[in-house]
Amino acid sequence: MDGEPDVSGTHEGETPLRRLLELQDTDVHVDQLAYRRRHLPEQAALDPLLAQLASLDEERLAVSAERLELTAREVELERETAALVARVAAIEERARSAAAGSYRDQEAMAAEIEALGRRRSELEELELEVLEAAEPLDARLAQIDADRAPLVVKVEAGRVAVSVAAEEIDAAIAAAAGDRSALAAGIPALLLGEYEALRQRLDGVGVARLVRGVCAGCHLALPATEVDRLHKAAPGSIAHCEQCGRILVP
Repeated sequence: MDGEPDVSGTHEGETPLRRLLELQDTDVHVDQLAYRRRHLPEQAALDPLLAQLASLDEERLAVSAERLELTAREVELERETAALVARVAAIEERARSAAAGSYRDQEAMAAEIEALGRRRSELEELELEVLEAAEPLDARLAQIDADRAPLVVKVEAGRVAVSVAAEEIDAAIAAAAGDRSALAAGIPALLLGEYEALRQRLDGVGVARLVRGVCAGCHLALPATEVDRLHKAAPGSIAHCEQCGRILVP
């Protein structure tokens, strides 16, 4: 035993050691709240929904990129078709005019129109292929949007639930922190410092009750002679568990 800090009090309920036990209970409560804050069941329920939503969004991005490529190809084919149609119209107009004087010119223009006609047929086939390729992509995008809509509603509801639960726990932690400050103010600095050091080293428990000869911190029984010595110790004495080193309060 050592008794450097003055831990005597006016009566048992107000001694620094008893306040230290109350502080320990408050710290355990805060630790429990902090654990709950890190492991909210509302967050656990939200996480798979977020994963589903992220997966749908990722797929939609990939499908949309593929669909945009087809759209660009469709625009390119339409532009080429429009230019081809305009060229045929210009040749036909020229053929009808006096500008096509010779038979050879007429024959050349007819051959070009025929070649342009073949190319237009090719373009129409290519456009049809693009439309056929786009059809399943459009269907998949529609399905993704249909699947996504109710999921977004669930995610938003889940986020609200997480926020509400977190705010409640944060309020409880803030209230407990106020209680802790009040308790700590009535404990000698040396005793409080030892308690804090032990708490850091011993899984958050720096002081423990002695219950029927057993340390409530490590749950090991003390020798009968040690228990008897603790009970006969002078008021205000500081004792430690021989097994774990925690401050013991008989």
